[in-house]
Order: sequence, then C-alpha cells, then structure tokens
Amino acid sequence: DRGIGRRDTVTIMLRTEADFFPAFFGTLLAGAIPVPIYPPLRANRITEYAERQVAILANAGTCLMITFAEVERLAGMLRRRVPTLTSVTTLDDLAPPAENSGPPLLKPPVLLTAEDPALIQYTSGSTGQPKGVLLTHGNLLANIRAIGKGLDIRPDDVAVSWLPLYHDMGLIGAWLGTMYFGVPVTILPPLAFLSRPARWLWSIHAHRATLSVAPNFAFDLCVNKITDKEIEGLD
Repeated sequence: DRGIGRRDTVTIMLRTEADFFPAFFGTLLAGAIPVPIYPPLRANRITEYAERQVAILANAGTCLMITFAEVERLAGMLRRRVPTLTSVTTLDDLAPPAENSGPPLLKPPVLLTAEDPALIQYTSGSTGQPKGVLLTHGNLLANIRAIGKGLDIRPDDVAVSWLPLYHDMGLIGAWLGTMYFGVPVTILPPLAFLSRPARWLWSIHAHRATLSVAPNFAFDLCVNKITDKEIEGLD
C-alpha cells in the first residue's frame, strides 16, 4: 500500500526483536529487497552513526525505512540526506487500522526465482566504508543447506540464539536456517547475553537446546564473567 514493489529496497533498522520478522517477510512478500542495518547503540556516537548509515542508504537506493519509535527523529535526519528515501515508518504505522476488521485486500503474489535478489548484506565497515553484497534467494538456500549439512541438523533439534538479526550469522544461520529445517528456535536480544552471559546457558538449559552458535569471544566471555554460583543446577 506504500507503493513499494519489485526490486525496491527497504531498510530495516530494528533491534533483535519480534517486529523484525514481519518487517523482513513483508518486504519479501512485496517483491522488494530488505536491507537490514544495525540500530544506534550509543547516544554519544549518534553523529558518527548517522554518517555511516547515510552512505549505506544512498548506496542501496533505499525507498522506505522501517524503524522503531525511539529513533524516528534520527531516521528523519537520514531521510533529508538520502534523496531516494521517501518514507520512514514503524511496524505499528504499517499495520492496518483496528477498525478495518474485514479481510485484507490480497494482491497477486509476486513470483520470484532463485536468481531474484533476496537481501543486501552490508559489511561492518570496521576497516573501511561498509560494502553491500546482493544475495539471491538461491544464494541464501545454498548457504542454509550447507549449514544444515555441516551441523547435521535433524528434525528433533532445538536451537537457541542471541546473535543479532541484522548480522548474517543471526539472520541466515539462526533464524532463516532453523525455519528452513523446521527446527524451533529461541532468540534472545544480544544485550541480554552481553549484560549477563549466563542467560545464554540457562536458555539452552530451559529449552533443552541441541544447537547454539556464537563467535569465539562469546565463549571467552562465559569463561571470564560467569561465576560458579550463577550456574548452580545448570545441566
């Protein structure tokens, strides 16, 4: 309804939260290309953050940005500096009005092939300007199938992840991958783990998880920060 269609780019500037899932799939169902970017983390570095995101949004030719209410003002600043960005919105604003209780007006489905673009993934930019990589649906499926083979994922597996959804390891591996294989997954916000690493282990314990992936620093953090008392009774 916002005029977003095939091969338009939609930037998703959301935290690792429930809103991310309908925003991502809504973009795909419209035939558009999601561009996940990390949200601002520190108020004292907001200028530096804005400069980096302007370059990404301009490079991607973003038409629409989906974000959360607390940073709409920042998103508005970005909009003024990116000519293609015509609208900044939240998931609540995109939802149909409550009084509209009738069935939604369904439009013809967008037919996509393995060669159609599915996602633009940007590098972190830690060694230079972030660079975008256009991934097709075929690319994503090949990656997910390789992960499944490498981990020997089975139907009775259960996963836990705290990896951010705007990062390929959290987005493709932990979320899209578990959905492809029909494996239930519990997703925690990254800050829940970083502020108290034991939460990761207790989540694995509580959900009887058999799969959980993280970069090496996460294991170091567990060793250095978790006390014996915090994990008394942990399986």
